[in-house]
Amino acid sequence: MFLDLFKGMLLILTGSWLFYDSVFAALFLLPFLWLWHRECRRSREQKAEEQFQKMFREWILLLSSSLSAGYSVENAFGQTCRELKMMFPCGGIMMDELKEMLAKLENNQRPETVLSEFAGRYPLEEVRSFVEVFCTARISGGSLNAVIQSTATQMAEIMDTRREIRTLLAARVYEQKIMSVMPAAVLLYIRIGSGEFLEELYHNPAGIAVATLCLGIYLSAYLLGKRMVRFEI
Repeated sequence: MFLDLFKGMLLILTGSWLFYDSVFAALFLLPFLWLWHRECRRSREQKAEEQFQKMFREWILLLSSSLSAGYSVENAFGQTCRELKMMFPCGGIMMDELKEMLAKLENNQRPETVLSEFAGRYPLEEVRSFVEVFCTARISGGSLNAVIQSTATQMAEIMDTRREIRTLLAARVYEQKIMSVMPAAVLLYIRIGSGEFLEELYHNPAGIAVATLCLGIYLSAYLLGKRMVRFEI
C-alpha cells in the first residue's frame, strides 16, 4: 500500500514537471492518485486470483490421487495439505484455506459443510462446480473416487486452457505497457535534450490549456489500452 502511494506520488510529480514545469501543479493532479491506487489494487487482486487458481488446480488433482489411493476424505485432505506445501513452500491463500478446512474436519465437521463454506468465500466458477460435484457425490452415495477423479481431470484441462490463453495474450499486454510509457518517455527526452522547444508550453494560459488537453488524451488512451487487453476467460 505504501509502495503504491509512493509510486503514485512520484508519477504525479513527474507529470507536473513534464506537462506544467511546476511542482505546485501536483496539487491539481492529486485526484489521479485514486485512479493509480485502483489500478494497483486491481492488478494485485488479479495476481492473487491467478495464484489461487493455480494452487486450487494442483489441490484437486492431489485430492483425486489421494482418494484413488484409498485414503478417506479426511485423510486425503491432510495428505494433500502436506504435498501442496512441498509444491508451494511460500504458501498462499489456498494453503491457508486448506489448513482452516483441516482444523474444521478435526472438529468433526462434515466435509460437505466445510467445502460449501469454502465455496461461499471464493465464489469462482471452478470452486463452485467442484464443490457441487463433491457434495452431490457424497450425498447420493455414488462412486466418489471416480466422480472426483473425472471432475478434477476435466477442470484441470479447462484451467490449463485458460493459462495457455493468458500466455498467448501476455505479449499484447506487454506491448500495451510499452506504448503507455512511450509518450511520456519521448516528452522526457525532449525536455532533457532540447528543453527550448517546450518553453512556449509552460507558464502561459494557452500552453497550460494545451498541456492539460494532451494530458487528458494521454490518460484516456492509457485507460482505453488497459481495457482492450483486459479479458475475462
